[in-house]
Amino acid sequence: MTTPVYAHAELVLRFEAMVKALAALADQLRNSTLPLWVPLTEPERSDNIDPRQKALALYCDLWHQDHGDGRRTRSCHGLIAASPELRGAADQANQAKTDFRQLLADFNTAPKTVLKPLNLRPNALRDTLGYKGLARLHLKQCYRLIPVIERHPQRVGLNWYTSGRSIKRLNVSQAQQLLVSMGTDKTHVQLQLDKLNRLNPDCPLAQIQPQAPLMRANLRYQTSPQRQAMNLSLPLLFGYDPEQPFPEHNTPSLTPQAQRQRQIRSDSRIDPEPFLPSLRIHLYL
Repeated sequence: MTTPVYAHAELVLRFEAMVKALAALADQLRNSTLPLWVPLTEPERSDNIDPRQKALALYCDLWHQDHGDGRRTRSCHGLIAASPELRGAADQANQAKTDFRQLLADFNTAPKTVLKPLNLRPNALRDTLGYKGLARLHLKQCYRLIPVIERHPQRVGLNWYTSGRSIKRLNVSQAQQLLVSMGTDKTHVQLQLDKLNRLNPDCPLAQIQPQAPLMRANLRYQTSPQRQAMNLSLPLLFGYDPEQPFPEHNTPSLTPQAQRQRQIRSDSRIDPEPFLPSLRIHLYL
């Protein structure tokens, strides 16, 4: 069993390893003379921000800014030609990020006898970090990996994907528990409970959660396999071939357009009108 003292020390060691690996990556990128493309905002152009420096800041960004929303990450697409040494440094940084995330997952499932001396509660990752003076870490930005590929793309098509959603299947009892947790003294909750109570207990329900817009990159290569697709929240490091030109690419906006109304498919099995609006729960057709 992991002792509290060891758990404290391991948390700091893995955090420091992640910071050290990112610093090594930053050194490699700072000294690189290979070409890159990282788009700038108008204020960044006005301030004469160096695109390479912007990429460095993105890769090493682990912290909340002011009172920012912890559910959102600061992101930017881009393409960066990378030597084997730079790609190796990115791989090491990604491994350090994975190790740090795994340790916090271990804390999350550790026996209470270990958690109690750390002043932790189950699922209290913020408390874990706060205990070690790291409370302002942005976990999503710590966890996200730097995109790295070994091949040199011929073309990269970039497009915002704004219609993503996740669907969770629930039963009537689970939906009732969620509503009750909102407070049965509230009129709108009571009205929705009344609607729910009229359903058959075996009636399946769908809880829909819209997903944040994603930048999708569609890569094309000269040799097989010729196509690859990936999400891109950070500039992509690709293996540079001096015999090939810098990849052709489009220049989408840095922010997604207003999300379009999702078109209802003719074969959709979910009623587009929410049955329980407070929980984004729909009936199956």
